[in-house]
Amino acid sequence: MTLKSGKINLGCGQAKLEGYINIDSNPDMKPDLLCNLINGIPFEDNSLDEVRAYDFLEHIPAGKPIIRLMEEIYRVLKPGGKFESSTPDAQYGQAAFQDPTHISFWVQNSWLYYSDKAYSSLYGIKAHFKIQLMERVPSLESNSQLYWNHVVAIKE
Repeated sequence: MTLKSGKINLGCGQAKLEGYINIDSNPDMKPDLLCNLINGIPFEDNSLDEVRAYDFLEHIPAGKPIIRLMEEIYRVLKPGGKFESSTPDAQYGQAAFQDPTHISFWVQNSWLYYSDKAYSSLYGIKAHFKIQLMERVPSLESNSQLYWNHVVAIKE
């Protein structure tokens, strides 16, 4: 695919971003690129400056499918490229488990498998990011007890 931007927004849904190639598997969302990312990310190695995945990773099956997707994200990013993610925090449960479409669950320690070689080598995971920022962020909804893990990771 010819790039109009070096930035992609995975699982954009209705939250399309200006300046990004907005990708979704649902044609009703009218994304810039209709794609089932379980089958891979259709960009060349080291071709992207930024990958954004907000409220997306928790919709990818746990185990090999999520590992493969994380390796794909790593593959398409340029060295020094940024991967920014926001997932419901399973440690505080409600946001992670209330949505019946969530099929993988993330806590801050989940990122060890993609940033610490002692963990990634246990399973042969090739993605190895440097975590630049990791924070637990409360929901903006009033009277909410929902939390998200916001992570900014850099391809080493």
